[in-house]
Amino acid sequence: METLNLRELEQLNTLRLNICRSMSQGEGLRRSSAKGRSAEFSGYREYVPGDDTRYVDWNAYARFDKLYIKEFMEEKEGRVSIYLDTSKSMDFGEKKKSTLMAELAEIISFSATSGRDSVYVTDLAFPTNTFKVPVGSLGVATLKAWLEKTEVNGKIDLMSSLKKAVKGRGGVAIVISDFMDEGFLAKETDILRLFDYHGMKTTLIHVLSREEMEIEDDGSFQYIDSEDDDREVRITLDKYSIRDYKKALEDYSKNIYTKAKAAGGNYILCSTADPIKKLIYENLRFLFL
Repeated sequence: METLNLRELEQLNTLRLNICRSMSQGEGLRRSSAKGRSAEFSGYREYVPGDDTRYVDWNAYARFDKLYIKEFMEEKEGRVSIYLDTSKSMDFGEKKKSTLMAELAEIISFSATSGRDSVYVTDLAFPTNTFKVPVGSLGVATLKAWLEKTEVNGKIDLMSSLKKAVKGRGGVAIVISDFMDEGFLAKETDILRLFDYHGMKTTLIHVLSREEMEIEDDGSFQYIDSEDDDREVRITLDKYSIRDYKKALEDYSKNIYTKAKAAGGNYILCSTADPIKKLIYENLRFLFL
């Protein structure tokens, strides 16, 4: 897959992924509202039987004749899991959907690792093999090389692949796909429940090409199924069928959005026609600080 160059990524170096504190897992540099034992002092509370006496402030006891416990802010790292739909249908468009998918994966990973969060990227064609992105400048180059070697081909059953791919608990789950998996809407609720069971906040990023979203030409056309070379479809497009197509696409997008919101997740539609900065700072702004 094609990727962003490093200069384009560096222009986005102020972005940080917006991970809910309750979603954080493990030791790291993301501040959590949970109380822990890191170096940053948080405040006092009165001692209750069973508290660790190592955290009693004896100076406060000498002044107030009461036992007080020192509390500290616990620092946690966020866990970000990105799942890539590398089915053949993503290999479409003047700017391929797979190219936009790779760019978004790069930017999300870059912003997360810049905040010292852990990032795991999974090609859903190989759901049991997850790539952990190294932290720092090495991570950017390593992920770029990994994405450039990743191919889009064949079919993927999203539900089946995600069942094998999802590991651990907590953090953020981001699925990037054109959601052309047959019967996706019937599976979406189960997919969202899968992430919820693992305590993960889910974002579905729906990637479509400009050609899929902005059909204008009419006439007779012959198409080959992008995931089945033996399947051909002949269609005739006029202004009415184009109108019906756009309405069906709009309804499909709304249905995905409605189910995602009902399950506490996020959904966003991204077009390859839009500049990457517009997508980041407008469409996907809720993902970033």
